[in-house]
Amino acid sequence: MPAPESTTVTTESLPTDSSRSEFADSQPDTTPFFEAWLDSLRPSSKPSDSPASQFKFEGTLRLDCYVTGVVRSQTGTLIISETAELQANIFVATAIVDGLVRGDIRATERVELGSKARVIGNIETPALAIQQGAMFEGQCHALPPQHKADEVESARSFALGSKGPSRRRRSKPAQQEEAEAMALAAGR
Repeated sequence: MPAPESTTVTTESLPTDSSRSEFADSQPDTTPFFEAWLDSLRPSSKPSDSPASQFKFEGTLRLDCYVTGVVRSQTGTLIISETAELQANIFVATAIVDGLVRGDIRATERVELGSKARVIGNIETPALAIQQGAMFEGQCHALPPQHKADEVESARSFALGSKGPSRRRRSKPAQQEEAEAMALAAGR
């Protein structure tokens, strides 16, 4: 392999602007505290250097900025504005999206995609509303409504009782009532 050609820079090839030299010396040295603060603001060069950020909240959270990681709330509502950009997985009760989401959304109540929404990822929810102009690239899975799932579970636990084997000793009318209660809870 031939050696790379070296280039020589002479002072004649550099601009001799007098303003350049006067500003070069006016920059003060920064303190180590300021440098540490600047380093904390700079994005990491490797994603594996830091664990994924996890945001947990209650109530309503409106995001207008860039977020990476995981956003969680058992009962909360997440509002992603037009200026927001999330590279995150979202686990909430309700998600209202008008910005960009790169990641999966799982909502136990509903997901609403506004006309400016862009979602690149999967959505799991019992109710999905997509306005004209929204962009969605991924798969959508319909979950059973939360209140229906609770009713079915309570009917199952009632039918099984506190002791599973005791079901065999029940009379025919009691078994029939339990079957009717389960069918009613299941929406049949």
